[in-house]
Amino acid sequence: MAAETVFLLPGQGGYVPGMFAGETATEVAEVLHIADAVAGEFGRGGVSGLLTDPDVPDAGTLAKEDSFALQLALYAAVLASARRAAHRRSPDVLVGHSMGEIAALTHAGAFDIADGARLVCHRALALLAHCPQPGGMLALTLPAGRAEHLVRAVAAPGLAVAVTNAPRHTVVSGPEEALATVARVASALEVGTVRLPAPFPFHGPLLGVAAEAFAAAVSDVRQRPLRALVYSPVAGSYLTDATDLKALLARQLTAPVPFLAAVRELHAAGAQHFVECGAAGLAGLVRRSVPDVSTESTADTSAEPTTGAGPVPAPVDAATLGIGGRDVLGELRELYAGTLGYPVEAVTGDADLEADLGIDSLKRAEMLGRVSARFGLDASVDGGRFLAQSTLAELAELVAAAGRPAGPGAASPTAAPPTLTADPAPTAAPTLAPGPAPTAVPTLAPDAAPASEEVTGEGAGARDVLGELRELYAGTLGYPVEAVTGDADLEADLGIDSLKRAEMLGKVSARFGLDASVDGGRFLAQSTLAELAELIAATRR
Repeated sequence: MAAETVFLLPGQGGYVPGMFAGETATEVAEVLHIADAVAGEFGRGGVSGLLTDPDVPDAGTLAKEDSFALQLALYAAVLASARRAAHRRSPDVLVGHSMGEIAALTHAGAFDIADGARLVCHRALALLAHCPQPGGMLALTLPAGRAEHLVRAVAAPGLAVAVTNAPRHTVVSGPEEALATVARVASALEVGTVRLPAPFPFHGPLLGVAAEAFAAAVSDVRQRPLRALVYSPVAGSYLTDATDLKALLARQLTAPVPFLAAVRELHAAGAQHFVECGAAGLAGLVRRSVPDVSTESTADTSAEPTTGAGPVPAPVDAATLGIGGRDVLGELRELYAGTLGYPVEAVTGDADLEADLGIDSLKRAEMLGRVSARFGLDASVDGGRFLAQSTLAELAELVAAAGRPAGPGAASPTAAPPTLTADPAPTAAPTLAPGPAPTAVPTLAPDAAPASEEVTGEGAGARDVLGELRELYAGTLGYPVEAVTGDADLEADLGIDSLKRAEMLGKVSARFGLDASVDGGRFLAQSTLAELAELIAATRR
């Protein structure tokens, strides 16, 4: 039987402060209660407050200050999310990503909730006692093969390719100094990097002693019969009752995680729907890895209510709630992460767009074009307040404010927003592949073909695209459509400078479903709309 529905249970990134605030579902309360009780067995404080109170430390802070609490909170968050999601849809197969394998095996019945929590606690203590030197993990917008070449070039002891998440999303782990060297080399090669909030160099050789200590500590934990199918990316296969699961979990500390290969194998076997039980961005990685699938996240605030206990949106600041009550900051984080190839947890609201995320002025303008298309902003955003914001939190407040009524008696923002068009209510970020790849021609997403598909012939296709481009540019720039001709020079005739061109290409990418960032490549080099139309039309052939 084909495993059509896959539950993805993340590790790092699955924790969001206060994600269960106000939650009353029994299956969630049970997990939190048991996790707190097990923490007490180890002489530690409970973690339920981290998941029910929004005003608690984020993952990055916990990684530095209390990695034990972070790992137990991750387990509780992901397992509770999976149990709640199972009320709405039964999974055909469970897949754990990194530490998420413990939650996946627990959900499948191999361990009870308390023993799953004990596995996590023993793992956390083994890491604290036996990690020999400070280290962590660094995400790269590179294919695994090129990341491997970079690691070999740096040639630092303990440095390794740890996780292959998507075609151009690879994570390396290692000691601090080695990661700093990788980041410098990547910057010189114009490769995007993001430091992950991981407290240890997971899935690398530095954790060998910790893995042995963990295996010894959990030898008495009972392994029970599996009640559901579980596919392990580390094992590269389905697990059975004959599998020594505790040995697998110990090996996982040092073994790489080929998540991309797992997703592609499951898809080839018939998987069509992927449900992420948490908020780590795995759904976006799946969309960039295989075609023609549907994805959802239990943390998606736009999800429809489930049977029984419905999905509880992660708490958001009222300042970032925009038109229709949308979580603007949450959508911005997903949009920027998906486009830039970063994990969602790395794109925080207070991260500096330039200093922390490496977004230069051209990239910022392009991204603002995407933001404008996503939220229906009806005016150009460059050169003004939108371009001046240095963090996503600031940008979110500005976008949200555009969707609120002006004052008492003003029209409802859902009926007639002052500066926004009708709410498009997107349910997921565009399926954008990461990476700069300056010579690569972006392709159209399968579900984003331009409307006039019936036009045939190469010239007809380009003409059809040109018509949409003329309307898009004219509407944004405030020109009459007849003035925006195909052969008009974008800079000389229409006054579109480099920043404006990057912004408009962001809108073009969102309009036509382009899979990749377009700055620095052939899209940015086109001087007329006719040339740009030809390039877009060519991606459809």
